[in-house]
Amino acid sequence: MSSLSASAPSHDLQPVFESVGRVFSVLGEPARLRILHALCQQERCVNDIMQATGLTQANVSRHLGRLYQAGLLVRRREGSQVFYRVADSAPLDLCRVIAEQVQARQAGAQRDGDRFASVFPLDTKEQASV
Repeated sequence: MSSLSASAPSHDLQPVFESVGRVFSVLGEPARLRILHALCQQERCVNDIMQATGLTQANVSRHLGRLYQAGLLVRRREGSQVFYRVADSAPLDLCRVIAEQVQARQAGAQRDGDRFASVFPLDTKEQASV
C-alpha cells in the first residue's frame, strides 16, 4: 500500500483527493452513519437495519445504495432477502475516531458549561426566561 507524500504536488494527487471527497460526501449523511453503526458488528438484512436504525424501508434502501456504490458495503442475496456488511473496516475506524473526538468535545463543553453555571448561577427568574 502506498502512502501519500506531503511533498507530492497537489495536482498529482487530484484523483485521490476527488475519490476521498466522494467517500466523505457519502459519510456526511447522519442516516448513513447510523446504518454503518448497525453493520459494524455483523451482516444484516434490510429489515434488521430498519429496526436497528428506525429508518423507513425506502430511506434504508436509498442509503444502502449510496453506501454500496461508494464501495463501503458489500451485499449478497439469500432468497428474497439482501444482506449487507461493511466492505472494509478502515472507514469505520475513521468514523469511530471522529465520533469519539466529537463526544469528548461535547462532554468537555458540557463540563465547561456546568462550571460556568456554578460560578455564575442564574436566578430563578432568569432560568425561566432561558
